[in-house]
Amino acid sequence: MKRIVTLFMVTFVVGFALIGCDSNETTEVTSKQKFFEATVLSVNSDSLLVEPAEGTTERDSSDRIEVGTTNTSEENSLLYLSEAAIGDKIQIGYLDDIKESYPAQINEVFQISLIESAQNAQWDRIPMVMIDGKIYYDTGKESNITGRCGVMDGEITSTVDGTQIPTEDNQSNFGTGYQYQYGSENTIEIFMSDKWCVFEYRSGDGS
Repeated sequence: MKRIVTLFMVTFVVGFALIGCDSNETTEVTSKQKFFEATVLSVNSDSLLVEPAEGTTERDSSDRIEVGTTNTSEENSLLYLSEAAIGDKIQIGYLDDIKESYPAQINEVFQISLIESAQNAQWDRIPMVMIDGKIYYDTGKESNITGRCGVMDGEITSTVDGTQIPTEDNQSNFGTGYQYQYGSENTIEIFMSDKWCVFEYRSGDGS
């Protein structure tokens, strides 16, 4: 009888230990899951090029990450990938370490979910231009300066889409070839459509 009891106790303890091992293993896998938010920069057949959000650990690794999508099988993720668009804000769940390259790479992606669609977020922003590292926004006003000097201070030489914000000097989101002069009180006056339009420097995103 004692042998039977002893055998039962040993079996119980071993079984409990095995259950504990399985539980720890599950916890370990879960702890490897990582998530971060990013903006889609380009969409390819087997990957997304994204810009990690400011303040994320992934952003500390690189400002550009190529996210492989061939191993993604989650149903909602596949549905999103069929409609992915540049400018979408998404959340990415992955398991592997970030591969240090440029762009950096992540391959073991198990989930991609949409936070904000570019179709909802993108709108034609107010016309703006970057000059000397500062963004100047269209005020909708025409300059009333008379006797203007004929020497220009600069010219807009590059442009981005109307839904975007300029990122380099002499770049606008409304076209190129426009000449400008510095105005007063943080303003730039740009000659366009046969008139001088007043742009002013101010904080904000132009929305």
